[in-house]
Amino acid sequence: MIAVLWGLLAAVMVGTSDAIARKTSQHADVRVLPAVVMAVSTGVLSVWFLSTGDWPRWHAAAWIASAVSGTLNIAVLFFLYTALRRGPVSVASPAASTFTVMLVGMNAVTGEPWAYTQLIAVVIVFFGIFMLSRRTRAPGIDDHYTAAWIRQTALLGLTAAFAVAVRMYLAQDASDILGPSGALLLNRVFALIAGSVLVSVLWFKRTALTWPKGTILGYTVLQALLETGALGVFLIGSRADGRIGATIGFSAFAAVTAIVASFWFGERIGKARAGWITLVVIGLMLASAF
Repeated sequence: MIAVLWGLLAAVMVGTSDAIARKTSQHADVRVLPAVVMAVSTGVLSVWFLSTGDWPRWHAAAWIASAVSGTLNIAVLFFLYTALRRGPVSVASPAASTFTVMLVGMNAVTGEPWAYTQLIAVVIVFFGIFMLSRRTRAPGIDDHYTAAWIRQTALLGLTAAFAVAVRMYLAQDASDILGPSGALLLNRVFALIAGSVLVSVLWFKRTALTWPKGTILGYTVLQALLETGALGVFLIGSRADGRIGATIGFSAFAAVTAIVASFWFGERIGKARAGWITLVVIGLMLASAF
């Protein structure tokens, strides 16, 4: 039960972060934002580790897992921010949340218990995503989106989900060896390196890039702090036998993102789409619970 609560706290944090990303991604380049987010989070974590002196110990397998996880983090944020920028958020976030069933599947393949009930949950989840990817006919909901646009948003969210499933699995493995804080720091460091390489390549190619400034920079910093905190909280909840419980709680983040975006930015969800989001979340929790 404690692991579930840690997962729920992570869901609230990352759900709010993703809702903020809806705004920042519309005013800054999505190829730049991941590097900025990683720079902020790495800086904060480095200050913490400087104060404690408890730096991650060397362990080849854990460091390699962290390196791959951190690099994937940049890909995750690029696809996720692109989907959130396009909108609607009520499609992008639930599609990205399907990483949960993928993560549970990866854990099952490597020895975690699984049940046929999870197969039913997978069908529920992807049926819900299929329905969410359809254009809502209710007035004021999808007036600015075509059916093809919404399907593309869903596909971007699913791509982010696949990348985040692999990333989270590797982060959990690293956390088992180095502890949550050590795994989190290495994840951020390697993600910052990957993001910096990407930005450097674009700069050498003289690609025009829009950096976050002023208020948008402030939102980006808040977004980074929440995203980093969410992963740290999730890793804490995943310790020992808490992997499944933390994943159950974390499943709620898609609903959190849609709700925050609705209240903060006025993006209407509609009763039908709210129902499909609820179905997806129930499916994710069912898959995790068994």
